[in-house]
Amino acid sequence: MILDRCKGLCLSGIALALLSCAHAPAGAPSAAPSGHIVVVATTSTLASLVRAVAGDAATVQALVPIGVSPETYEPAPRDVVALENASVVFENGAGLETWLARLITTSATHAHVIILSDAVTGANRGESPYRPQATNPHFWLDPNYAELYVARITQALSAADPANANAYHANATAEIARLQQLDLWTRKRIATIPVQQRAMITFHDAWYYFDRRYGLRDIGAIEPSPGREPSAKDLAALIELARVNHVRAIFAEPEFSPRLAKQLADGAGISTVTDLYDDSLGDTPGLSTYEGMMRHNVTTIVQALGS
Repeated sequence: MILDRCKGLCLSGIALALLSCAHAPAGAPSAAPSGHIVVVATTSTLASLVRAVAGDAATVQALVPIGVSPETYEPAPRDVVALENASVVFENGAGLETWLARLITTSATHAHVIILSDAVTGANRGESPYRPQATNPHFWLDPNYAELYVARITQALSAADPANANAYHANATAEIARLQQLDLWTRKRIATIPVQQRAMITFHDAWYYFDRRYGLRDIGAIEPSPGREPSAKDLAALIELARVNHVRAIFAEPEFSPRLAKQLADGAGISTVTDLYDDSLGDTPGLSTYEGMMRHNVTTIVQALGS
């Protein structure tokens, strides 16, 4: 626990260091009718972090609608228009948005494209158990890594819009403080789950970094790769893993059909949770920000595993 917290403080230091080293690139940003720069993020979750930094100084929109998976998303004509008008485009990278590269080449011709996952380097990156040699892209579900995203966002916005750099830095400082409080609160909540019950099976392998940070065991995922249903053999293996590891619930997400999660839960004789959020925010006020989403998720996990 102490070592993890030290790592978290070190990450906070890295984030604050990144905030102090923004520099302006060449090229004038395009502007929204209000005079704000136009900023695009690929997902609603990333857009929430961008909005926390941008405040009232930039117009921010997400490409992937709420409730849709960015890993299987099919771009729409409106996405071309959004990218053509963008000054800055934030993508997660690390294989999350496989559909984006062509759009960037053809449409985001005046934008600075920022890959947020590049903020997490070296041994902090983990492989997906279902995609050998591929990095698991879901870094933002660890609030310590979300801090690094915020620092990278701040650097990019300050470079694209130097006139509002002070506002971006002030907003980022406040957001990082909120993320640090979220981390402390999450540790306390997860600590209430008996150690032998801290095991998760999820719909897809989004929770690797969260589980690693907070001492949960990542037992497996129903969907072996984005958009691919598990075989009968895969499901049987997961049912056995659930039994052996005394998993108390299967966690699914609203953007996916609950059918497979229910099938697995019924086979293992355990409950199903269908409202974890990760790639997308929710459509209610309490789920409209990154912090709100994460507090909901932690509460849901604790209730399911700790009862």
